[in-house]
Amino acid sequence: MITIRNLHKQYTVKDKSRKRIVVDAVNHISLTLQDDTGYALIGESGSGKSTLAKMLAGIETATSGEIWLDEINLATLKGEALRRKRSEFQLVLQNSQSALDPRRTIYHSIAEPLRCLSPQDTPRELERIQELAYKVGLPEALLTRLPHELSGGQQKRACIARAISISPKFIIFDESVSGLDVTVRKQILDLIVRLKEEEKSTFLFITHDIDVALYLSSNILVMKEGSIVEQLNNAASYDDFQHEYSKMLIAALPLQSHHIQ
Repeated sequence: MITIRNLHKQYTVKDKSRKRIVVDAVNHISLTLQDDTGYALIGESGSGKSTLAKMLAGIETATSGEIWLDEINLATLKGEALRRKRSEFQLVLQNSQSALDPRRTIYHSIAEPLRCLSPQDTPRELERIQELAYKVGLPEALLTRLPHELSGGQQKRACIARAISISPKFIIFDESVSGLDVTVRKQILDLIVRLKEEEKSTFLFITHDIDVALYLSSNILVMKEGSIVEQLNNAASYDDFQHEYSKMLIAALPLQSHHIQ
């Protein structure tokens, strides 16, 4: 179980007149995410979704607040203990190509977390990488390629394989289908839905698209200006959203909104 307590992140930025101002990117959020459960987090660009994701993944440090994994407060850990505990949180970024080292083959990119955290002999490592490629639908022949030789959808599959390689307890997908064409997007969403059932992990999918959120999970969080303004546990349609901000997001959808089939 992941428990977020009074999590707060401030940035100091310059306004248009070059004056320094303090911005609350994440504003004292408290939240509990259950084990082996999928969640979707919706909000407009700038709502604080990605900042929250980076804090959960250990990329950003909170200004204040706590993140608990089971009975351990990550803020109290240091050194190797912190590094190993943070490995239980994996982040799949929007831009897959930038997340993969352009100089390394796909095989080595997927193998990197295993080599750092769970070293194995060469035959067992090869077997594990082949198993992961099969699980995410990535042709084995592509493992020897460099990232730029793969399509956007194939790069995304490689990033997902890398994220699940060490069987983390928590996986965050940050706008992970943005920029993909409709057919490939549907394939990646179906892959995530299947993995959510197969992997013993908590999934948090961050998106600005309510249709995507509803397709992936009935547990939906709505974020505005750094705060969670609505939380649904059994969402099935637009009608389940009650907060005015949620309704505004729905009203702003195209008239012929693309429901995912």
